[in-house]
Amino acid sequence: MAKLRLQSKERLKKLMLTAMFTALITVGAFIKIPIMTVPFTMQFLFTNLAGILLGVKYGTLSLVLYLVLGLAGVPIFTAGGGIGYVLQPTFGYLIGFTVGAFVSALICSKGRYSYARLVIAGVANLIIVYALGMLYFDLLMRFYFGSPKDGGWIFVNLCLIFLPMDTVWCVVSALIAKRILPVLNKNDPAKMLRISTVYELKCKVLSGGKITEKEARRLKYVSLGALCSAADEIRKRFMQDRFDLCSIVNAKSGGCGEDCKFCGQAACYGCKEKGDLISKEEYDKAYAAAEADGLNAISAVTAGRALSEKEIGTMAEMYRAHDGGKTERCASHGLIDEKRLSMLKESGVTRIHNNLETCAEYFPKVCTTHTHAQKLETVKAAKKLGFKVCCGGIIGIGESMNDRIKLALEIRNEDVFSVPVNVLIPKKGTPYEKTKPLSYDEIKRTIAVFRFIMPDTFIRPAAGRRELPDSGRQLFRCGANAAITGDFLTTEGVQTDKDIDMIKNLGFETGQEK
Repeated sequence: MAKLRLQSKERLKKLMLTAMFTALITVGAFIKIPIMTVPFTMQFLFTNLAGILLGVKYGTLSLVLYLVLGLAGVPIFTAGGGIGYVLQPTFGYLIGFTVGAFVSALICSKGRYSYARLVIAGVANLIIVYALGMLYFDLLMRFYFGSPKDGGWIFVNLCLIFLPMDTVWCVVSALIAKRILPVLNKNDPAKMLRISTVYELKCKVLSGGKITEKEARRLKYVSLGALCSAADEIRKRFMQDRFDLCSIVNAKSGGCGEDCKFCGQAACYGCKEKGDLISKEEYDKAYAAAEADGLNAISAVTAGRALSEKEIGTMAEMYRAHDGGKTERCASHGLIDEKRLSMLKESGVTRIHNNLETCAEYFPKVCTTHTHAQKLETVKAAKKLGFKVCCGGIIGIGESMNDRIKLALEIRNEDVFSVPVNVLIPKKGTPYEKTKPLSYDEIKRTIAVFRFIMPDTFIRPAAGRRELPDSGRQLFRCGANAAITGDFLTTEGVQTDKDIDMIKNLGFETGQEK
C-alpha cells in the first residue's frame, strides 16, 4: 500500500509538472527576443527543459498536449491555432520540438546528469528541430504551394545563420536543469536522482520477485548512495544480520598448467615451482586456528586443473580427522567429477568452492585451457550431491558491468550458498600486470547489484579487500554479508581479529552452525 501511495503521489506530481510545462511552452512562443530581423523566441528553451526534467514519458506528453490543444483551436501557436495550422511552414518546428524533447529525455535517461550530457541532449534536440523544420518547410513549398525547388535551400541558409544563436539555449537549459533536478527529486524515497528505478526494483525484490538482466543494467546509472542503501535493506530482509566468515589454507601451490590470466601461480606466467600437498599436521594446525576463532568454515585450496584420485583420497583423510569439529570443511580443488566429490562428501566436507570467474561470453578472454562449461559442471555436480556451493568470480579484468551482471545471473540460476567477489590484484608476469585497479565506487556498485540479483545469498568480498582504504568496511553496507579473513594464496589479507571486531561493530552476528 505504501508503494502504491508513493507511486500515486509521484504520478500526480509529474502530471502537474507536465501541465506547467505545457503552459511554459505556450508562453515561450510569445516571448520574443529580437535578433536581427528574426523573432527569437524562448519556446525551444522550455521544450528542451521539459524533456530533460520530466523524462521521456512526461516530457513528450507536455509537447503532445501543446500540439493537441493548438490543433483543437486554442490560439497558442505563434500564428493562432486550429487544424489548418498544419499548412503553416512553421508547423514543422512544432513537430521537431516534440521529437526533440523525446530524444533529449532519452539521452539523459542513459547516464548521469553531467553538464556535458545535458548540453549534448540540448544540441541533439536543436538539430532535430531544425532538421524537421527545414524538411517540413521544403515539402510544403514544393508540393502544396508549388514554389521553386531552391526555396528549401534558401531556408537552409537562413537556418545556418540562426542555428548558432539557438545553441545558447542549450547551455542555458543545462545550467537550469542542473540546479532544478535535485529540487525535483528531493522528496523521492532516497532523495537522489532517478531513484524511481532503485525504488521500483527494490520493491520487486522485497516482494519476492527476480530482476531481469535488462532491469539490472538500469542499476548501472542510478545514484550509488541510493543503490547501496537499497541493497543493504534487501540484505537485511532476506539474510537478517547473519554473517559468514571463513578462511583458506594453501593446500597445494604453484606450477599450475592452466593459463588463467589473473593467476600468479600459472607456470606459463613464470611460476614453475610446483608444491606438494599440505601435510596433515599443517592442515590440523590451520583447522584448529579457524575453530578457535569461531569461523564458519575453512577451505583447503589447491592449485592446478584438478587433483588426482589419490590426492583426493589424501585430502579426504585430513578432512575426516575433524568430524567432531564445529568449523565446516570446504574443499576447493578445481574441476572435480562426481566420483571424487562423493569421496569428499563421505569424508565430512560440507562445502565445495569453484568460481566461474566471469560470464560465459567473456571467459575465453580470460582462460583457454579449460572452459566455463567445465566449471559449471563441477558446480552442478556438487549441488546434486547436496554440498553447499561457494561460486563467484573476479572483477577488474577488463570485463564490463554488463559482463558482471551476466555472471551474477548465471550464478543465481545455480542457487548457490555463497558468492565470493574477488578484485584483481595485478601480478607481475601475468597479462594483467599493468591493469588499472577498479575504483572503490565501482566495487561497491558491483556488490550492490549482486545483492539485487541474489537477495538471499551470502555475498563475500574476497581477494583485494585488504587493498581498500577501510579493509572493505563500506562493502558491508552495500549488501555484502560474508568475507574471507586472513591471508590468501599469494597475497596478504585482513587479520582475523580485526575482521571480527569490524563485523561486531557493524551489528552482524557470526558463529559456527554446529
